[in-house]
Amino acid sequence: MASVMSRSGLSGNNRATKISLPRDLVRRTGLNNPLKTAYICGDNKKSWGEMHSRSDQIAGALIALGLKVGDPIGQMAPECIDVYEQFFAFMKMGAVRVGVNRRFVKAELQHVIQDSSMKFFLVHAECEEQLSCAADVCKEQGVVMIGYGGDHSYQYDLDTLIAENQAPLVLPEISGEDTMMYSYTSGTTGVPKGAILTQKAVLTSILHPLAEFGFCRDDIFYLPTGNSWVAVVLAFLGLGNGMTHVISNGDYDRPSFFAEVKKHKVSVFLFAPTMLSWALEDYAKKQFDLSTVRMIIYGSAPASPTLIREVHDVFKKDLVNVYAATETTWGGISFLSPEDHRRALSTSPQLLDTVGRVASHFDVSIRDEDGLVVPEGEAGEIWLQGDCVMDGYLNLPEQTAEVLNDGWLRTNDIGRVDDEGYLYLLDRQKFLIISGGINVYPTTVEEVLIQHPAVDAVCVVGLPHDTWGEIVAASIIRKSGHEDVTAEMLKEFCVDKLNKPSVPKFIHFTDEDFPRTSNFKVKKRDVREILLNTPEFKA
Repeated sequence: MASVMSRSGLSGNNRATKISLPRDLVRRTGLNNPLKTAYICGDNKKSWGEMHSRSDQIAGALIALGLKVGDPIGQMAPECIDVYEQFFAFMKMGAVRVGVNRRFVKAELQHVIQDSSMKFFLVHAECEEQLSCAADVCKEQGVVMIGYGGDHSYQYDLDTLIAENQAPLVLPEISGEDTMMYSYTSGTTGVPKGAILTQKAVLTSILHPLAEFGFCRDDIFYLPTGNSWVAVVLAFLGLGNGMTHVISNGDYDRPSFFAEVKKHKVSVFLFAPTMLSWALEDYAKKQFDLSTVRMIIYGSAPASPTLIREVHDVFKKDLVNVYAATETTWGGISFLSPEDHRRALSTSPQLLDTVGRVASHFDVSIRDEDGLVVPEGEAGEIWLQGDCVMDGYLNLPEQTAEVLNDGWLRTNDIGRVDDEGYLYLLDRQKFLIISGGINVYPTTVEEVLIQHPAVDAVCVVGLPHDTWGEIVAASIIRKSGHEDVTAEMLKEFCVDKLNKPSVPKFIHFTDEDFPRTSNFKVKKRDVREILLNTPEFKA
């Protein structure tokens, strides 16, 4: 296989020059690990050599069709290996990838298509019907529609384009400063915004986290993340060491997770905290084989110390917590290592309230509302600087100016750094509750409530109040068999654990899961609206 694979990028105007790019990793990993499995999806497997060859073919076909450096090209698909073959092609040709979430509603789909000014759109056949609500927008904008993966009605078919293209692939000149992708935020705080992420930012987000996580070439990494948002970068990490990725077959399937781990001999998996809770519930019903697993990574949303302890006690694996953001190209801002977890679970429990130490590819600064650095150990907004920081929000100069200041990213997250360098992530600034002039961090209240044996899940928000400005309100999902637990009982539970303004003044019980984004983050705005409209609430 290695003898017939393209070594595009090694000669003429394509030769490697001053800086490596993500496309160089595709070529090198493909040539250096030609037979090693790159991706497993259901019963489908592709080697790194096949990924390199196929992405060359796709790049050549799209260039022949007229796609140029800097042209935005949309991708909409279920979880499948095709997504990564195509993405690697975009890397090679310098096109700007626009991930389109197939769970977006009509208005969101239309917004992303128009906002990105996409010129081409690669659509899996399974998504054609859903995308039909935005067909008029695509037509008005002159988007070139390309289908694949089954029967479709689009003008072009990807496999046909590849078969018809016989021209040798010549890669265009691109630089690390060129835009590589627009990643639209997951939408917890309103309309999705497109973060502009560069080639250099993606390269940094591949190479640096590998060392922070402690991945090796022989790892088999299971990640059930969605391909439409920035965490797609996690499925590129193998470009840095040749390891194998196991991705969901269409969607994450909770009932088959443990069977997939055993079947594919998974050594590392990454879950959001909600998914860890599901895994604990399922494991309690049946003791699945986790003998191949050496490490569990969790992130995307805050995890309570109670949950972390339970995961450690039940699964008995090394744990890593990661803090990241769309605006940092995922990037892995900070990591709580396996050794940090061992220390936290033995002698230093306060470390479970942190997200670890900031990684070496970021500078961190904690600042007040005026942008001034606060004294060591005090809370403030987390500012970050590094190669992973986005160039800005697409078509939003005012919002870009709000978050980017002289090369620093204002994260909108409230935190503090202790004398050992551990970062305490207290809350999102937009979720901060000010009750009677006192700052209340919702995650602090959530971490107390989740310790109650009757509480299965909790979401804390601020609601308006005539006297206090805002009050702390909690939406609670009770565990089965604890339906007799009352709001007053939970308030009493909090009294000696929280200051008076932080004790919930309004508690609402629900049997429905909270509204969530595609990456399982709770949509706090939606929860707040639900609580505002409950008959029991009075401002």
